[in-house]
Amino acid sequence: MESNDELVDGMIKAMERLKSGDPALNTLASYLYKADHRLYEYLDKLKIYTELEKPTPQQTQDAGKLLEKIVFLLFKGLEGLQSVKSFQSAGPQYDLLVSGDDIGWKVVCKTLYLEWENRDIVIEAKATKSPLEDKQFARLCSIMEHNLRGAGLGIFVTLNGASGFPKRDSTRQRAVSDCRLRQIIFHARTNKIIVVLDKEDLFQLTKNGTLIEILIRKIRDLSELSGLPTTPAEQFQEIDLPTHLKMLYHSNG
Repeated sequence: MESNDELVDGMIKAMERLKSGDPALNTLASYLYKADHRLYEYLDKLKIYTELEKPTPQQTQDAGKLLEKIVFLLFKGLEGLQSVKSFQSAGPQYDLLVSGDDIGWKVVCKTLYLEWENRDIVIEAKATKSPLEDKQFARLCSIMEHNLRGAGLGIFVTLNGASGFPKRDSTRQRAVSDCRLRQIIFHARTNKIIVVLDKEDLFQLTKNGTLIEILIRKIRDLSELSGLPTTPAEQFQEIDLPTHLKMLYHSNG
C-alpha cells in the first residue's frame, strides 16, 4: 500500500501534465502548500500587535521580525521549494527569495501562471501601520526588472495593504491610482507580477492550500481588474454578477 507521501508525489506528477490555468490545478492546490503548525502562535501575536492603538518603537520593531518569521514559514510550506535566501546583495536587501528546480516547483509555477525561466519569487515584508506607499512598490518593480531578472512574481506581505488597492467592504473601484496603477503598468510592460497580501489574508493561511488559492485570485485579478478586494480563501467560488444573472446562478431552474 502506498504511503500518503507517495500518493501526494503521484498527484503532483500528474498535475505537472496539466496546462497552466486548468481548473484542476486550482482544485488540487492543497497539495502545493502545507501550512506550518507554528503559524497559529505567530499570527495570534501579530493580531495583538495590529490591535494596539499606539505601539512603541520597540513593539513596532518586534512586529517587523515577527512578520518576517511568518513570511518564512508561509513560503517554506510551498511544494518543491529548494532555495530560500534572505540577504544583502551588492545593491538591495532581499527579505526573502525563494525558488526550486524540480517537478513540485514546476507545478507551483504553472498554477501561479509563472513561466519557468521566471520561476523565482521575491517577498517583501512590511509591518507598518499605514498602507504601502508607491515609492516602495516602485522599488520592487525596479529590483525585479534590473536585479532579479529570474523573478516572475513579487509579493508584498503587509498589515494594511497598499495605496490605490480596493479596500475591504468598499464599493467597486472604478479608477486606479498609486500602487495599483504601478502594478498594472509594470505587468503590462514586463509580464511580471506583483501582488499584495494584507493582515486579513494572512489570518487565513493556517490551512493547507490557502496560500496558493489566495495568490491565484490576486494574480487573476491583475488581468480582470474587478475593482473588488480578493475573496477569502474559504469561498471556493467567486461570484461577481449583476442581480438578474446572480438570481439565475443560485436557482435550480
